[in-house]
Amino acid sequence: MNPPNINYNNDGSLSPTLKQPRLNETASGVSAGREVSVQDNIEPAFFHLPEEIHARIIHLLDFREVTRLAKVCKYLHDLVKNDKALERAWFRRFPSPHQYQLKTIITSKDDQQLRDWLTPFANTDTVESLIKKRDTAYFPALILFTKSKMMSQCELFKLETKAKITHREEVNTATFSADSRHVVTTSLGNTVKICGQKANGSWETKGIITHAGWLRSATFSADSRQLVTASRDHTAKICSLQDDGTWEEKATIFHTCFVNSAIFSADDRHVATASHDYTAKICSQGDNGLWEVKATIQHSNGVRSAIFSADSRHVVTASDDKTAKIYSLMSDGSWEEKATINHEGRVLSATFSADSRFVVTASEDSTAKIYDLQADESWREIATISHDDVVYSANFSADGRHLVTASEDNTAKIHEETNGSWEEKATINHEGWVLSATFSDDGRHVVTVSVDKTAKIYGLLTDGSWVEKATIAHKDLIRSATFSTDGCLVVTASRDKTAKIYGLGANGSWLEKATIRHKKAVRAATFSADSRFVMTGSEDKTARITELWK
Repeated sequence: MNPPNINYNNDGSLSPTLKQPRLNETASGVSAGREVSVQDNIEPAFFHLPEEIHARIIHLLDFREVTRLAKVCKYLHDLVKNDKALERAWFRRFPSPHQYQLKTIITSKDDQQLRDWLTPFANTDTVESLIKKRDTAYFPALILFTKSKMMSQCELFKLETKAKITHREEVNTATFSADSRHVVTTSLGNTVKICGQKANGSWETKGIITHAGWLRSATFSADSRQLVTASRDHTAKICSLQDDGTWEEKATIFHTCFVNSAIFSADDRHVATASHDYTAKICSQGDNGLWEVKATIQHSNGVRSAIFSADSRHVVTASDDKTAKIYSLMSDGSWEEKATINHEGRVLSATFSADSRFVVTASEDSTAKIYDLQADESWREIATISHDDVVYSANFSADGRHLVTASEDNTAKIHEETNGSWEEKATINHEGWVLSATFSDDGRHVVTVSVDKTAKIYGLLTDGSWVEKATIAHKDLIRSATFSTDGCLVVTASRDKTAKIYGLGANGSWLEKATIRHKKAVRAATFSADSRFVMTGSEDKTARITELWK
């Protein structure tokens, strides 16, 4: 195999390949008193390897490296293109569980659903060309990368309202199921509404769950077939999707005070509730389909949250009694306390890393603590991150390598694990309290929300540093900022009656793509898992499903 000719324009892009002249005779010279010959046209050893070896080597490179490699020469450009190496490298940036989720989103769509999903951003020829490749192993990576690329090339989004869900009171939360086929909304009244998408693309109400008090949350299971609510009426209700498309109540979990949160485990077999009655409860579904309480975690003050690890084997609580407790599932199906994490102030949040190896807590005592799971199943404190004021939240990146904290000291801090220790890598400054900070699912961006009416997006560079990429400004308090599943979009929800959508451009910048407007403050805004829709919930007593178009 002859080595390909390499030619660049001044900007580093490929120019047409030129034929290189050959010398008629071998160049010679003298070195250390000896005559030597210099072989012209030495072929790099890499190009002597079989093409399948080239493909395997390229498979080991990351997205940026593959991008650069494709610019080296025509042979490598064609190899990257034909093997879909760029698309695959982009897809590998997501952790394995997230890759599985993305694959499921795509493979569960039939051909017509794929057409409907792609049509807003692609012409008919492109759509049909992509669908013809659905039987290939790289299809999920190809179609997701292509859709994200097309959206990034779009300067502005056209917004099309697909459904309007009304409540009697202000809408408090609005959430998509993991398969993007259902949405659930809660209000400050006592009802939960579940809507499903019909074959023609319209949305209709599939179920209404009634409580005796206003709702704190409603959360889908990972398989999108179950739902659990949390209410101030001291109960949590578990509902399931029936064969006819309706939703039916299956169980009620009772507390003696407000239920602050309720959530499924990743395997959908357990539910954890957290209550103001000083307890958290773990319920499990038996082989007979019935739900029963398996453990009650006792605190000496209200429990704010109870969260499962990704492997469904552990639960961590956050309590106003200044502690977090970790419970683990035993082989006999019981749950046993494994650790108590102590703070000098109320614990505002506690969560696991995606690999279930770490736990991080955030406290009013101005610290976040990181605990590590040991070989003997015990937990050990390995790091304390300090701020100058209350730490509202602490979250890991999906790969577990980074951690971001949000504090009342007007900063968010990013730490990275290096050889077992956590080193500070960046400080994000605001002019007011930082209420939240979260990573994109590919771990390459962070978005913060502050009372200074701004959200900031920071990006990770190849040298490991973090730089500001965009500031999203509103005219009033921002309640939330959320990434799309592919990490290429951000949507904010603000008290200024708007939700703003920002998109990642081809050059790495973030630009405003669209603004969704309500008549009153927007309390919630989130993307569907396939990034096709945005759902907003507002104090104007409505939730709106909006489709994005080029």
